[in-house]
Amino acid sequence: MTKLHKISIALIAVIAFAIGFIFNSAHIDENANSSALLSAELQQASELSTPDDADFVVAKLDDLLGEKLTLVNFWASWCAPCRDEMPLFESVYKAAKTNGFEVVGIAIDNYQNAKPMLDSMGITYPILYAENTGMDIMGISGNPQGLLPYTLILNSDGEIVDQLLGLVKEKHMVEWLKKVDIELNL
Repeated sequence: MTKLHKISIALIAVIAFAIGFIFNSAHIDENANSSALLSAELQQASELSTPDDADFVVAKLDDLLGEKLTLVNFWASWCAPCRDEMPLFESVYKAAKTNGFEVVGIAIDNYQNAKPMLDSMGITYPILYAENTGMDIMGISGNPQGLLPYTLILNSDGEIVDQLLGLVKEKHMVEWLKKVDIELNL
């Protein structure tokens, strides 16, 4: 194979990768009115559960909504960026809960895989276990590729007011908290 052939093949591979990346990137439609669909899906998802002692009970997100805003974070134990942002969520959960801001995690994982990680990190905010149902919920809410981490901000009626695909940073949290007049020193 000549040097020109090798360069041509490498160039074609780079172009193919770029095109694939563009078409497969998660597209979050901020104008999509998926709140009603999301709410209905969460209410009907019998696989969304939370451990209550040794028994699992079905939980409705409506019962966990904050008075002002609720951060809903989709994560999995094998997702490194998910683990990186969880201490921030825990800090905000402890500090802002009394101000009407709630934090809820939805594990795209099973209890046996997630619980040891949560215990080692000291996570105390509510966790729902959705496993594969969580992928459907993410698709409805604007993340059809099911990429993680994925975070929604819901108002007190359960409507999506903001969403973020990727790692939540302190600046995002400060911005969300300011929208509801909550100031925290993180």
